[in-house]
Amino acid sequence: MYNYILNQTVSPSTIAIIGGGFSGSLVAANILRHATIPLSIKLIERRTEIGKGVAYSTPVKNHLLNVPAGKMSAFADKPKHFLKWLHQNGHTDITASTFVPRQVYGEYIQAILNEAEANAPAYISLERIGDEAIAIETSNYHTKIQLSSGKALHVQKVVLALGNLPASLPQPIAALGNNHPHVKDAWASDAISNLNSDDSLLLVGTGLTMVDVVVALKQQGFRGKIHAISRHGLTPQRHQATIPYFTYLDLETAPKTARGLLHLVRQEIHTAAIHGYDWRAVIDAIRPISQQLWQTLPIPEQKRFLRHVKAYWEVYRHRIAPEIADVLDNTVQSAQLNYYGGRIQTCQEKENAVEVKICERGTQANIGLQVNRIINCTGANCNYKNVKNTLIANLQAQGLIRPHALSMGMETAANGAVIDADGKVSEILYTLGTPRKGDLWETTAVPEIRLQAAALAQELLKSLNPRPYAMARDWFAGNPLSDLPKPAMLFRQLYDRESSTYTYLIADPQTKAAILVDPVLEQVERDLQVLQKLDLTLLYCLETHIHADHITGTGQLRQFTGCLSVLPDKAKPVPSDRYITDSEILQLGSVQIQAIATPGHTDSHMAYLVNGTHLLTGDALFIGGCGRTDFQNGDAGLLYDVVTQKLFTLPDDTWVFPGHDYQGRTVSTIGEEKRWNPRFLGRTRSQFIELMNNLKLPYPQKMSEAVPANQRGGKVLVTLDYQI
Repeated sequence: MYNYILNQTVSPSTIAIIGGGFSGSLVAANILRHATIPLSIKLIERRTEIGKGVAYSTPVKNHLLNVPAGKMSAFADKPKHFLKWLHQNGHTDITASTFVPRQVYGEYIQAILNEAEANAPAYISLERIGDEAIAIETSNYHTKIQLSSGKALHVQKVVLALGNLPASLPQPIAALGNNHPHVKDAWASDAISNLNSDDSLLLVGTGLTMVDVVVALKQQGFRGKIHAISRHGLTPQRHQATIPYFTYLDLETAPKTARGLLHLVRQEIHTAAIHGYDWRAVIDAIRPISQQLWQTLPIPEQKRFLRHVKAYWEVYRHRIAPEIADVLDNTVQSAQLNYYGGRIQTCQEKENAVEVKICERGTQANIGLQVNRIINCTGANCNYKNVKNTLIANLQAQGLIRPHALSMGMETAANGAVIDADGKVSEILYTLGTPRKGDLWETTAVPEIRLQAAALAQELLKSLNPRPYAMARDWFAGNPLSDLPKPAMLFRQLYDRESSTYTYLIADPQTKAAILVDPVLEQVERDLQVLQKLDLTLLYCLETHIHADHITGTGQLRQFTGCLSVLPDKAKPVPSDRYITDSEILQLGSVQIQAIATPGHTDSHMAYLVNGTHLLTGDALFIGGCGRTDFQNGDAGLLYDVVTQKLFTLPDDTWVFPGHDYQGRTVSTIGEEKRWNPRFLGRTRSQFIELMNNLKLPYPQKMSEAVPANQRGGKVLVTLDYQI
């Protein structure tokens, strides 16, 4: 995988990210934050600014986000990250419910990328390339990206962060031609320039793009007539504060037809209204499982949904800021803006104008309009079968991608890898966001893309170094890694019957270096015997948290073996030889242990991901349950967030090894827990909090002695006399 030159330095692998908008920049930032191997990132963007893309590079100050600031963090595990950034950068008046200008959000994305680059190790580099990728060639030995400038890049992995591609012109407007002086794309720089005050405009499409054009026209003082048409004539609804509604759909029992789902949702809206709930809360309750619901529908039913329900879903699900809704309402009330539901029948060019005939939906009446400009507001084009894009055409010609059967994006695997024309999952090409629309449906908003970006970064890093993430200290010590296959790690699950506690022994078979996670005082002799039997050297005792149900064996093991104690950094000032922080890597030869901050059971809790496959969840997540949250600064809301937004975003085949089990179960997987764990399945955050706050469990029997002893590093008054 790595080429070594004479001075024994490592030639870094290269990841190319094609597209430097929100999704591409977020993938790059996540790689920079988590990479532990020499790596070169090439971020390719044809626009002048990295990080903003089309949505966040708008020059219109009144273009606002469609989601309040409190829900727009770029990191799912840091829900207040955007708010904190706003307050640190002079926007002190903004609250969680504020709808922030999109320009500001673009600056936030740029700041994230810049910070990640500045804090990355010296052996990880980011190069911003102002160019356009037009072709990709792959073979068993290399991958080459051809740029429009004539330059070529040789890389190991490619991320297609293509975002939203320009809309195609609907018929019969397309007959006028893309270069017609009276026809403009909504996002063209001259879309609304050089207008006369008495001009009349036709906006084709009544969705979010139309909203942006109307807002921009109002900001520049346009006083002419605005007509907006779409097949249904529906317009986005406004956001409104609501009381959260429970998850009323179950994946196992939900209807498997578009008609059945629509009927069920309508029925639920009616029932909810009787009890004082707003329809918005009912729609929002679907959000956590919308992708899974989509995937349970057979292809014919997905097509029916797109034909009959899509337009309604778009306007009721993707709502707009109240301030923007007010602008639209006022423009309609002043008779400046008119909406039409129907189809454009003909477009005939007149002197300095276009005569448009519309067949109105429902009445079939013919409506004639004479307009000076037609602006295409039909939204992004994700039909890769006919999209005019040089790179996509090249990938299709080579069979490197397969357009989705629903004419939305391309077919992808669960990890974001592209599927080629022969149905083979690529080990080189990956994507996220809009290109995955056919597979996921809901995949274009920040909450979905931030999860995909984080997961894809980890997938890329894991695939580049199956060892995984080999030791950086070897590179700097001048000791290059061999190309021998990675040895299997030694992994043992040990059990204390009295406290139902699992202790985990992990070791590198080559170096014999070992670590014990959550050792129990009463089992020190057992642990020492296992270490001796396997000829292992105990380097660390690692804790997931300060335990209340048993006294840690770390103090005694440290005395007998000389190992170092390691605690979560938030457990300070509890004495320890070392403290481990969120995302920090603990390395034992070929074994990598990554810390994942999972507060909620206690405020300092950590889970540990071993070699990317074995997740030690401590008390954050059990098999079919989770740890309690009613002492040691527990927080049910935090626990719900970290489990659903961090642990449940790991690959479904990740093994789950809990800190306790009271029914003799030993192991589960992330996929199983997402599907079956009754504490989380179908529950909203507020419902989970209510459940946890009403468990009424007795305090652990050993709490009065365990917590004080563990706060002294496991020191107790009685010294046990074990010998190896």
